[in-house]
Amino acid sequence: MVETIERDKNDLFAYRWGERFFKNPKTLFIVRSVALGVFVYALAYGFVHPKASENHFTTAVFWSFFWPFFMFISLPTLGAYFCSVCPLAFVGKKIIKRKGKAFKMPKVLKNPYISLGVVLGVYWGLFYAFPAVFAEPVAVAFFYTFFTLLAFLFYFLFKDMSYCAHICPISAIRNAFSRISFMWLGSYRSACDTCTTFECAKVCEFGQSPFNFDKNNSMGDCTLCMDCANACAAISYKSKGFGFSLSQPIRRARAVDVWTYLLLFAFMTLTMKLTTNFNHSDFAAWLPWMWISKWLKGVSPHSPLNFEAVLTLLVSVSFTLYVVYMGFKKAEEKLGIDRKTLFTEVGYAYAPLALVSSIGVAITSFFTRYFHNVVNGFIEAFHLPFGFIDPLVSPDAGWLDLFGVFDFIAVAWTLLLLSRRIDLISEGKPYEAKRKAFWWLALLPVSYLLLCFL
Repeated sequence: MVETIERDKNDLFAYRWGERFFKNPKTLFIVRSVALGVFVYALAYGFVHPKASENHFTTAVFWSFFWPFFMFISLPTLGAYFCSVCPLAFVGKKIIKRKGKAFKMPKVLKNPYISLGVVLGVYWGLFYAFPAVFAEPVAVAFFYTFFTLLAFLFYFLFKDMSYCAHICPISAIRNAFSRISFMWLGSYRSACDTCTTFECAKVCEFGQSPFNFDKNNSMGDCTLCMDCANACAAISYKSKGFGFSLSQPIRRARAVDVWTYLLLFAFMTLTMKLTTNFNHSDFAAWLPWMWISKWLKGVSPHSPLNFEAVLTLLVSVSFTLYVVYMGFKKAEEKLGIDRKTLFTEVGYAYAPLALVSSIGVAITSFFTRYFHNVVNGFIEAFHLPFGFIDPLVSPDAGWLDLFGVFDFIAVAWTLLLLSRRIDLISEGKPYEAKRKAFWWLALLPVSYLLLCFL
């Protein structure tokens, strides 16, 4: 264990405010306790006040703050800070240490695609399919109570925070999208080279080795709980620039990360873009999925299923998969590199397309929905002596279009990364072959860019 170390200027732990806010156990305990209190109260309030007409708090906490805003703003900036203050993980550590059975999780449950499937199918799928149902506080309370009980069961049975690492809907997103962040947990190599105790790895509930994060260009399942930083002074939390790891070779690159980028792009970014730019346009009546949706509504007028949203989602996913398939197939032909290697190594370039473009939507929604929903919810739930407030701005406000710049940043960044990552694995290949492969792989971001103009 290293007692003291001379820190770099870009290390937040070099500053008292940075160490106090991001590392200090007392500060983290307070933040996590507050998050847990709000979480539990929001669930209880949802059961006591089950109807939307009498409860704005439960839906505001989960649909306007915790999930869509805080997570999508914190991931590309601070990294996995959302997980650092997660109420479930906070309680889970207590369960494991005091009551847990510490069984080893079966290998079949460690499949990383489980988490991805849960977030796509259980969260986004249900959200699109039954928006009216999940607008009701009691439905939201039941939804999050289910995952809470499931998490506690896993904490009780298995060791190493297995729920957070393999089952939680956030884990796939956390691992894939934390690469966008400009913050990075690592260590000072000079101290690690002479270390014989490996305290940082011993205290990690996730079985991670922080001293290898820099070497592997990967933080694995790190949730920024900061246990390692409090165990050893050689741990750093540095500002290194947005997405710096995406332009470098990645040891142990995973196909599941690439699938996370692509499918979340289809489920979130592209589906929302089709909904706003096409489904509500003057030519919406000419769209095939809108015809089918209208017909299905006529056949089942009382169905709670949102046919329009589900069909739009299917179109988005089908389009994304087809364009990506064609792109990698042609790139394989041009470069003579097998498709699996291309997909795993070059596919990380799609990270900005999936996350950065959604930042604009999150910020816009903050002004039009999230802020007043959250404020009004707290006023109602805690009986504060204030009147309800209106949205900060109208959805029709022209200046909100400025946040569309995130779409163009996402596309430009993706194209730059595609060029860089193709170069990383195609050394010695003819320039013409790399140029043609680049444009085939650029079909997805270029197609999205064209949609942004419509």
